[in-house]
Amino acid sequence: MEKLKPGKTNKEDRMHFVEYWAEYVRTHDDHDWSKQQKILIDGQLDHARQTPLTREQYLEIKAVSKKKQ
Repeated sequence: MEKLKPGKTNKEDRMHFVEYWAEYVRTHDDHDWSKQQKILIDGQLDHARQTPLTREQYLEIKAVSKKKQ
């Protein structure tokens, strides 16, 4: 399996990761990659639970950041 290639832009980085992950899923047993997905998703959920923001506060920050783009 090929190593993950860095891109010149954020978009290229994301596309390279998608290609890398698709290849990984095709070439590895479901149990292996689903276990890794579980670790990633559980970590994101744990972090979200530890964030002291309410849903409304989070959405306000997201709305403000979109206006700046």
